[in-house]
This record gives sequence, structure tokens and C-alpha cells, in this order.
Amino acid sequence: MSLLQEAQAMEQEIIGWRRYFHENPELGLELPKTAAKVQEELKKMGVRFRPCGQSGVLGYIGKEGGKSILLRGDMDALPLTEDTGLPYASQCPGKMHACGHDTHAAMLLGAAKLLKAHEEELQGLVILMFQPGEETLSGARSMIEDGCLENPKPDHAVAIHIAGEPYQTGQVKLSRGTIAASSDNYRIILHGKGGHGASPQNSINPIFAAAKIVEAFTDIGRYEVDPQQPTVVNTCSIHAGTTYNIIPNDCEIRGTVRTFNEEVRANLLSRIQETVEKICSLYRCTFEFYNDFSTPSNYSEETFSDELYAMLKRDLEGVEVLPLDSSRMMGSEDFAYVSQKISSCSLSLGASNPDIPHFPAHHPKVQFDEKAFAYGAATYAQAALSYLK
Repeated sequence: MSLLQEAQAMEQEIIGWRRYFHENPELGLELPKTAAKVQEELKKMGVRFRPCGQSGVLGYIGKEGGKSILLRGDMDALPLTEDTGLPYASQCPGKMHACGHDTHAAMLLGAAKLLKAHEEELQGLVILMFQPGEETLSGARSMIEDGCLENPKPDHAVAIHIAGEPYQTGQVKLSRGTIAASSDNYRIILHGKGGHGASPQNSINPIFAAAKIVEAFTDIGRYEVDPQQPTVVNTCSIHAGTTYNIIPNDCEIRGTVRTFNEEVRANLLSRIQETVEKICSLYRCTFEFYNDFSTPSNYSEETFSDELYAMLKRDLEGVEVLPLDSSRMMGSEDFAYVSQKISSCSLSLGASNPDIPHFPAHHPKVQFDEKAFAYGAATYAQAALSYLK
């Protein structure tokens, strides 16, 4: 029996785990119910585990002292109100698993059960990384700070993300090279001097400084970066004032910087802060500058990706392993913190079929084909088995 057939035999159990996570979504690093459920199921399987970071869980299957591989599944939801009408829809208003992290956690539990059944075949150790806080780009860092990549240190790491169209149920795609941009979200609070709108000479209007800053940021992204280096510098939020004739004391600007090159990233962040300093000085404002929710670019190491592709093409029966893909996205993924330290590969798992309406991730109506979950569990498990045999 192939691993996929074994996974399909336990498909309803995987679906049950997923539906529990879907009905009980939790945000960021605060995942008490989710983490408790993961630990409960690992304990039933006889898998050794420990809490890690804030709400994270590490599981261990196999033998220490030889090779090791880490399998990562994130678990957090989004601050979104669900609109699917599903019988297992979110029971928590304002929270929804709209990015598929509930499926990742369930599929990794399925892989754990498969690997535990094949533990004697493992010539090394599998480390299961159940991670919180991907959407806030803080969970991987929290677990790394608590030693998830130490004692033992994995040789390689694998992450799977479920995907809708154009990928169909039964398909898996491996990525190669830099695949997701770095992310630096800036928050700038400008402090002026409020007053009457009819007497601007008696005030310091922070909105004027904000307008110049936004314009300058656009020029930095447009004119100071090599056009062959994809870059985004985008202002997405400005808040100031309460009515038409009151100059406000403060103005807040929020935006994001995305790039694939660490040198470009460092230069952009330096120039952005320098620009704020210069313009605020010119317009007589003071300021606070915050760089929130940062993560480096996510990197699928070429040699390991090539090797894993060859292994899965050879061993993963019943799953269509698509050609290696080097395409990139400007979105970010905090598995990047792992990929910067450990030779890693990110995979996409197809989960769409013509009978399910298509909506993109982060949409309140998004759905994934539950038949795909067995494919994901088998892919996780086969990656570990093939590498450790």
C-alpha cells in the first residue's frame, strides 16, 4: 500500500482535525485551543513532543544521532468574518481560517500518524514544527528563539502551503530559489501642532509633511532601485484629523516594503528613515518610526529542492509532482526565518476542483477541497521517509 493510500484510509480523521481547527480559529501567537488539540493528538499517537515558543509545538519521530528533517505546518487564522455557509464554519466572529493554516496543521498531524507507523524505517529523526503566528510574521521567529532549530539541528526543512487555482487536487509543486519577498511594514507617527484651520501660521500641520513623505517614498522605490530588482514601496494607510477646520496634532502613515534582495532591502529601509528625518526637519515636525512585522525573503535552496523533487517523483505514488518552479511572489512567508538558517524547500499543494467555487486566499468565502488533505499528509510523510531512508 502506498503512503497516499494509507493517508486516504485515514482521510476522515484528517478532515475531522481540520474541521475542529476551522471551527475554532485563533490569531497570532495566542493559540491555546489549537496547541492543546495538537498535543492531545500527538499524545494519542505516542509521538514525543514539547511546547516551543508561544503556542508552538515540536514533535519528534525516529532516531536521533543520524540525519534529520523538519516538517513545518502553521496553525493561525486571520481577523476576518467567514461567509462560506459551511456546516463547520468558524464559531468565532471576526476570526477565520481563510489561508488554509487549519489544513496545514491537520495534514501535518496526518503525516505524524503515517510516520509513526513507519518509524522503524526511519534512519534518522523527523521534527514536526506546528507553528503559530505566520500571518503576523512572528511565529517562526518565536520558535527559533526557543530552540526549534537546535539540539538537534535539522539538516533540511520542508513546508507545504495549500493552494487553489490553477493547482488541482492531486498535484504538488516544489519551488526553487528565492520565491517570496521580504516584508517590512513601516508605521510613522508625525507630531505637529494643532490649531484652527483658518490660522495655519499658528500651527504645524503634520498632514503636509505626510504628503511629502508619501511622494518621496514613491520616488525612492521608482528611481533608486535597479529596475531588474522587483521592489514595492507602498503607502497603504494615512490617518489624521477629525473635521474640516481643525489642524490635527498628529498624523500616522503605514505602508510596506517588499523585495527579494537583502542589500536592496537594507538600503531602502535606510533611505526611508532618512527621508522621514529630512522632511520632518523641513516641516518642523517630530516623528516616531516603527518597523513592524518584518521577515526576510523565503528561499528554497536549489540543491535540496532538486534532490527532493527527484525523490518525490520516484517515491510519491498517486500524486502528480509538477515540474520545479522558480517563479516569485511579492507576498511574504515567515518560513523565511527557517530557510535563512536551514537548507529548505517550500511546496504548494493543489486543492481545487470544478465543484467548489473559487475564491482566493484571505477571502471570506474561500474553500479548499477536503480530498486534497490526504495528498498533503502523504507528501509531508514521503518527503521525510525518502530523505531518511
